[in-house]
Amino acid sequence: MTTGPATNLAPDAVSDVATQQAAVRAEIADAAGFLAPTWPLADFIAVNPLSGLLDRPFADAATTAADLLGARVTPDETWLRAAWQRGRITDDDLRAALARRHPTALQRGPLTLGNRAYDPVDLLVADLHQGIACPPPRRQARTAAEALAPEVAALLNTHTIQWCAAYLDEGQSTWRMPGRDRGFYSAWRALAAHDGTLPRPVRARLRHLPERAEHTILDALAALGVPDDQRTRYLQAHLACLPGFAAHVRWRGERPDSGIDLVDYLALRLAVEAAALAGSHAPGTAWSWASASRFDTRQATVDPHDRAYHLLGALEVTDTDAAQRSELVELLDQLPIQQRALVWLDAYEDHYRSRLLLRILGRPQPELPEAPPRAQVVCCIDPRSEGLRRHLEVLGSYQTLGFAGFFAVAMRYRDLAGGAARTQCPGPITPRHTLTEHPAPGRRRAAERSLAGRRVLAAAEHSLHAAKDDLLAPFALAEAAGWLAGPLAAAKTFTPRAAGATGAWWARRITPEPQTEISIAEALTPEERAATAETILTLMGLTRGFARLVVFCGHRAHTDNNPYQAALDCGACGGHPGGPNARTAAALLNDPQVRLHLADRGITVPDDTWFVPAEHDTTTDTVRLLDTHLLPATHRRDADRLTADLRTAGTRLAAERCAILPGAPTRPRPRHAARHTRARARDWAQVFPEWGLADNAAFLIAPRALTRGIDLHSRVFLHDYDPDLDPTGTVLETILTAPLVVAHWINSQYYFATVDPQSFGAGSKTLHNVTGGGLGVMTGHTSDLQPGLPWQSLTDGHHARHEPQRLLAIVQAPLPRLDTLIARHTMLHHMFSHDWIGLAAREQPDDPWHRYTPTGWQPWHPSTDTPAPTSRQALP
Repeated sequence: MTTGPATNLAPDAVSDVATQQAAVRAEIADAAGFLAPTWPLADFIAVNPLSGLLDRPFADAATTAADLLGARVTPDETWLRAAWQRGRITDDDLRAALARRHPTALQRGPLTLGNRAYDPVDLLVADLHQGIACPPPRRQARTAAEALAPEVAALLNTHTIQWCAAYLDEGQSTWRMPGRDRGFYSAWRALAAHDGTLPRPVRARLRHLPERAEHTILDALAALGVPDDQRTRYLQAHLACLPGFAAHVRWRGERPDSGIDLVDYLALRLAVEAAALAGSHAPGTAWSWASASRFDTRQATVDPHDRAYHLLGALEVTDTDAAQRSELVELLDQLPIQQRALVWLDAYEDHYRSRLLLRILGRPQPELPEAPPRAQVVCCIDPRSEGLRRHLEVLGSYQTLGFAGFFAVAMRYRDLAGGAARTQCPGPITPRHTLTEHPAPGRRRAAERSLAGRRVLAAAEHSLHAAKDDLLAPFALAEAAGWLAGPLAAAKTFTPRAAGATGAWWARRITPEPQTEISIAEALTPEERAATAETILTLMGLTRGFARLVVFCGHRAHTDNNPYQAALDCGACGGHPGGPNARTAAALLNDPQVRLHLADRGITVPDDTWFVPAEHDTTTDTVRLLDTHLLPATHRRDADRLTADLRTAGTRLAAERCAILPGAPTRPRPRHAARHTRARARDWAQVFPEWGLADNAAFLIAPRALTRGIDLHSRVFLHDYDPDLDPTGTVLETILTAPLVVAHWINSQYYFATVDPQSFGAGSKTLHNVTGGGLGVMTGHTSDLQPGLPWQSLTDGHHARHEPQRLLAIVQAPLPRLDTLIARHTMLHHMFSHDWIGLAAREQPDDPWHRYTPTGWQPWHPSTDTPAPTSRQALP
């Protein structure tokens, strides 16, 4: 390999070098389009792993995913056929799906096979039932090393993993990678020639790499002989080798001062590959040798005539002539075997969707009391809040509302302990303000005592880990502390609830919880506070009829020993608890100056209305009111009554959830269920602390009256929306372009991890190794980063908890308004027109539902032949 370009260059040469560098970066950006950025575990945000392909129809994205990753993006046909045998899919569902996806095939006349005439739709349904199974996808994008020297490809992957993990480490390793301050490529370039895991000739060739990563890439591509028109494809092949690390590096590269991006990442891979193959292939020949190798990368397929013969055998038709068989082949060709799973998926989804729409079609609106509600509780749209709302509403005069859990407060938040501020808003939003937690007036000494306790515990934990990492200290540690560690471990294993309660008691003694406030005055100007408050009330449609208590109820999840803790917290809050956002929103709306501004804008908040923050623990279904030290004495009785009712609603919801939690009592009394869920939350060996958002399937944008009193089984995101209060469509536009996008990401994360856990999931929790201090998880010590959800978030080991189906958006709003918004936003057009999300809508409560299609709105004709099943699905 050559060295980089000389430093003393003529102006034209300098311009040419700059152009080459820009071209390389543009090619890499294009090649990486199929990768979705992956956040670290502490900020785990659900994301559509194929979001880079959103501009293509879902069917085309399936082909691309198979080509680059060897990934499946639809459920396996065998699994879908088993669902049909159980009644989860019916023949009517299949016929309706065929009519939508392949209408021309059904317009043919009857086909005569033997002595009998067959309707085309019946033949296609029979092929779906009994046809030759579609071969699994096979990855076609391959590097030269994979084609010519698999041992070199394995060495390259190991080398990439080790150096990326070393650079990206966030404090887990005792030894820090030298030169990290200079950036990844520079640090690796200085050390690669001394890496003893590489063969000596390879190390020798790496001694004279260019100073810039772009030049290294250009030199390596030339050394491999990759043609200019194949460079993007070849870069994709390298990115697809370790898509977990590549996706995380892409995310890092979008952060300021990260020191690493995909240019650096690919420079390492291409330089090592070129150096390793240089000993066996002349310069500029490796790519051509790889292209001509016998390595078969073609997608396996089924001969059309074999497919026809197989179907004739399944139908027990033997006396056909050549013309009849040819006509059958032509019909089957109109439903390519690779697209059969898409028909199955449409039928599978519509079976659930049609029944959901039927439940709320023409449903009589419940009569609400004329008196003001006892309290208004604003919950996150998260499906886990649906059950809490339902159980609270039956306890008295309560009004509940659904709103994105960051409560329209996009912020960075720094808690009392200080340190780095964390992002508390959806992934697509960039916050502009940082809000900080401070001691309440007169409570500084109590806050300092709490912080001192935290520092003591943190120092003890650090000392323990430092001792474990030392060469001899673990032996002394075992002798000194083993007598205590053993009983503690036994208690945490066999009596987690008691051990957790004891630990919580000690924590309260050492770090008593201080009274604090979130200072809004130092972060937002009066104008910004007023505008944010107005936005909050307008978006949730709460501009009149205020109760004495209005509760903003965020949510969090408490679990022990769970790397995926953030996956259970609030996705709208950046994978963090929603309490800080609820506290900030309440503080804004309790501000007298803000209320004066709201009154000027036509929103009059009564003097006796108080906004209260709260937090719902979705693992234990307990709800805690926050900042109660700020609550006026006149409202304490109201708050106590609400607290008692929230406790009752939570215990009832816990009993409901126990029926589907592995190892839980199936029909417990509410109090017994509450004790059981608290024990699960504190059990460090519990791999099923809760189900998170598993089984999410729909996003409803409509008044609560549409679903009040209906058990939606925690499967639906519920966002309150009244079209009469939104004549310009501004509120609907915000909901569609922010909360709906987050819900789509969540739904996609669960969907893809279920249909292909090898490509898009994270394997089993029992095999996970957390790497880099929270960078991600590996299976073993040199695997790719596991990008998605663990298997235990999707299944109990025997039955699937999550039904893999794409999200359905259900909107009650004028159809022309939706058309305008879809035309205005390219992202919405892609999601709805390309089959990434389904859309059903109607304008009035008594109107029939309509289905959105790229060619216009079509009546939704739900099939009503069988009720939706209630049992979980067996695993394939």
